[in-house]
Amino acid sequence: MSGRALLALVLAAGLASPRPAHAASSCGAERPWVKVLLRAEGWSEAQRQRVLLNLQHTFAAQGIDACPGAAPAANEALATLGIEIGPESKASVEIEVRDSVTHKRVAREVDLRPIPEDGRELAVAIEADELLRASWAELALDTERARAAKPKPQVVESVREVLAPSRVRSSSTLGARVAGEYYTGAATVLVGADAFGSVVLAPRAALELSAGMRTSPSFSAEHGAVRALALGAGTRLLVRLAGNDTASLDGGAGCSLSWLQFRAEPTAPASGSPYADLLVVARVGLLGRLALGRVLEVSAGLSGGDALRGVQATDAGRVVAGATGLELGATLGLGAR
Repeated sequence: MSGRALLALVLAAGLASPRPAHAASSCGAERPWVKVLLRAEGWSEAQRQRVLLNLQHTFAAQGIDACPGAAPAANEALATLGIEIGPESKASVEIEVRDSVTHKRVAREVDLRPIPEDGRELAVAIEADELLRASWAELALDTERARAAKPKPQVVESVREVLAPSRVRSSSTLGARVAGEYYTGAATVLVGADAFGSVVLAPRAALELSAGMRTSPSFSAEHGAVRALALGAGTRLLVRLAGNDTASLDGGAGCSLSWLQFRAEPTAPASGSPYADLLVVARVGLLGRLALGRVLEVSAGLSGGDALRGVQATDAGRVVAGATGLELGATLGLGAR
C-alpha cells in the first residue's frame, strides 16, 4: 500500500484541482457512472470532498463518472463504492464494492496509519479504484459469470489497463534527458542533453531515436586550452528484460554519430585552429524506468561502448583531449507516454 500511495502523492497536485470537468448536476447523465457512498464521521466536509474529487479525476480518464449517492442518473450505476471511515481513530477504512457488472460484492480493510494525514484522502481513493478494477478483472477469465456479463467499453478498457502492464509495452515515449560520457583514450568528459523518442516494435521491444548536444570543460594544454562541442544523433534497440509498464529494466544496443569539434583557446603568442571530424560510437547498456502515474516516467541508464571512429585534439603533436577508446556513459531522463 505504502509504495503505491507514495507514487500517487507525486501526482497529488494534478489530481487535486478544484472541480472535475463535468458539473455535479449532470453526473452520470451521459456516461457510465459509479455511485460513491462515503461515510466518514470523523472527517471534515472538505476531506470527504477531496476523496470524491480524487475518485472523479481517476475515473474521468476512463470515461466514467464518480457520483455521490444522492446524484440523479439516467442509467444504472456500474458499481457502488461504499467507503466507511471510522469516527474515532481515523486510522483505518473499510471499502466495499457492490459490482453490477460481474454481480458480486468484494471488500477490503485499509490501515491508514502509515500514510501522512494530508495524503489519506488520496490513499482512500486509490484503494477504492484498485478494488473496483480487481473486481472487474474477472471479465478477462473464462467463467460463466464473465461470459454472462455485458460490460461497457469503458469497463473493458479498465480491465485491459489492469492486465496489460504485466505483459506488454503499451505506448511510445517522448522525452528529454541529461547525459554524460567519459572516454578512456584521452580521459575526456563530455556532458549535455538529448531529446529522445521511442517507437514500439513488439510487446517487449522498442526502437529509440535521439538527438543531442555535448560539450566539455576546458582542457589545459602547453600553449593554451581546448574545448569540445558535439552535435549528433543516435539509435538503439531496447528489449525489456524484467518488469512491467510501472517499473522495468531494459537492455539496449545501438550506435551514435556526432560531429565533434575541438576549439583551441591559445595563449599569446601561440596560435591555434579548430579541428572537427565524425565521431562514431557503438554501445550497449541498461535502462531502468519508473512510472509516475499513467503519463510520466523517469528513467536512468548506464552504458559502455567503443569509439569506432574517434576524434582527438593535439598541441605540438601531443594529444590533450579526445573521444577515443572505451566509452562509459550515464543518463537521467523524464518522458511522457
